[in-house]
Amino acid sequence: MMNGIPAEFEQFHWMVDMVQNVDVGLIVLDKDFNIHLWNGFMTHHSGKQSHDVMGKSLFDVFPEIDGAWFKAKSKPVFDLGTRSFVIWRQRPYLFRCRNVRPITQQSEFMYQNVTLNPMRSTTGEIKSMFLAVEDVTSEALAELANI
Repeated sequence: MMNGIPAEFEQFHWMVDMVQNVDVGLIVLDKDFNIHLWNGFMTHHSGKQSHDVMGKSLFDVFPEIDGAWFKAKSKPVFDLGTRSFVIWRQRPYLFRCRNVRPITQQSEFMYQNVTLNPMRSTTGEIKSMFLAVEDVTSEALAELANI
């Protein structure tokens, strides 16, 4: 026990705090592409509140995402349990998010690298995946300026 609070509860609280405050977007999707987790980074950058996106289809919340393309990109995650990647050089972003530093960086949107990660259930089945969305606007603009 820590300060009268069971250690497991304290660790759970820490985990929730980390997920909400880490400087990476975290999203959990099921096999039907419904949203089950939407962290603070995604709320801040997309302007969409978690209570407005939870349980909804990713493609309803972000109609600009090409469903056929994204499902094909997700297939190895669900079928093989391997990671899949969307890098800014292939596609500048998956989620059209505003650039939060418009004065120092001349871009109307956030460039992103996105990793699609399998999530195994306690039985080893892959029923969900989590997306890690990284803001790479600074790196992308620097590279594009040197081309």
